[in-house]
Amino acid sequence: MVAILCGAAEPCGGSDVFRRMFAHLPLALALQLATMLLARLLGVGYVPGSWLGAFCAIAVCVAREITQREYQWIEQFGGGLRRNMPVFAGYRFWEWNRHSKRETIAAAALVVAISAILTAAR
Repeated sequence: MVAILCGAAEPCGGSDVFRRMFAHLPLALALQLATMLLARLLGVGYVPGSWLGAFCAIAVCVAREITQREYQWIEQFGGGLRRNMPVFAGYRFWEWNRHSKRETIAAAALVVAISAILTAAR
């Protein structure tokens, strides 16, 4: 649980790089599954529900990394004040660290792959 809660800029407990690198994967899977189940309860099929779940999971993972980048920017350049930060500083994904990029791409690839498999199996 510690690996999921810790950010990319701070060290996690232990030295398990794999666990830290893919902290978004359980979150993405849980969001996709929860969305699929909710969609199914509302009468939506598994395939559209899985794509909706993939979208939700990707949105949450990207939003988390945007927020982390904003806090990193505030600490590094903003003097600890949010008002010093440019409006879209967190959206500059090219300034994200390698860990953030890999973690987000891995989570997105996983949920899209699951949806693609469900679509093909249909």
